[in-house]
Amino acid sequence: MRFRLVSYCSAALMASSAFIVPQALAAASSDGIVVYNAQHENLVKSWVDGFTKETGIKVTLRNGGDSELGNQLVQEGTASPADVFLTENSPAMVLVDNAKLFAPLAAETLQQVAPQYRPEHGRWIGIAARSTVFVYNPAKISEAQLPTSLMDLAQPQWKGRWAASPSGADFQAIVSAMLALKGEQETLA
Repeated sequence: MRFRLVSYCSAALMASSAFIVPQALAAASSDGIVVYNAQHENLVKSWVDGFTKETGIKVTLRNGGDSELGNQLVQEGTASPADVFLTENSPAMVLVDNAKLFAPLAAETLQQVAPQYRPEHGRWIGIAARSTVFVYNPAKISEAQLPTSLMDLAQPQWKGRWAASPSGADFQAIVSAMLALKGEQETLA
């Protein structure tokens, strides 16, 4: 069976750890910086190694899940040893942001990312992006028959013909975006 991938949320932003360099340099103590990491450990380890090689600043990683580390940051409050919080999903980021634990980023850091890919308040910034894809079997459906929007999957012809992982944070983020953009009634359809 052969499948094709169709990108629905294509990545427009791909960056390196250089985005955190100015902030981390300012925050670095003689012991280095502490990063609470809810991203993929191998990927972040390579970023950390490159950052330390480039700057000489030691980085201590605390790895864990998004919710775990977000809640830990909120519990620790301003006494947290964390200098940087890396998360791949918005619920944990919103939790920490709502607790007013993010410091404003320097303008030179924010300017490295196009305005449409950063929040106006400037308290956090994306350093990587990924795509969410719709996989289909071209032996069963032609490219011309594919939905043109995620919202099209609510139409009757798609009932029982597609699947998603509703408990996954990626799916939850997509539903959150749909709620914000289309409203509850259209999202529930």
